[in-house]
Amino acid sequence: MNNYKTMIPFSLLAALLPITFILAGCQKPSLDSCPYSTDEYQPANAGCLITKEDEVVIVTMRRSGKQTIPGGTSEKGETARCTAYRETFEETGIRVSVHEMLAEFSNGFQLYRCKPIAVESSPLNPDEISDVSWRSWLSLNTDNWRYPEFFIKTRRLIREQITGISKELE
Repeated sequence: MNNYKTMIPFSLLAALLPITFILAGCQKPSLDSCPYSTDEYQPANAGCLITKEDEVVIVTMRRSGKQTIPGGTSEKGETARCTAYRETFEETGIRVSVHEMLAEFSNGFQLYRCKPIAVESSPLNPDEISDVSWRSWLSLNTDNWRYPEFFIKTRRLIREQITGISKELE
């Protein structure tokens, strides 16, 4: 009986030890310091418009199922381009270079043209994002857009980046 009691904790330890070592070695990919931190400080919620050929990177929000471009809320002391850079990596796992601002929406959100540098992971916050995908700009619709009041403007900006056509087609 005594041997049985001492074997249970040992066998439990033997089973958990490899798992502990595996978990200790697993780390979330981290984002290096922002290369845009020397920009003039103008905090703003911001995001990235990432396109290739006729597609755009779209994230799907876990709770609502709504789609949008990657982006989010600025952190204290963060420039708008750093917000776009960080939020895009956190939501998509894609490292980007952040270029010019394409638009500022009426809520203050700034949208930047971004180019993918490397895909390093899946979304770092799976509680927030359920899917990241390249989608045809023609497949996007206002019914499934997270901020429907900004859908037409966002779709126009996507189309301009993909086709170079800036006239209204709506």
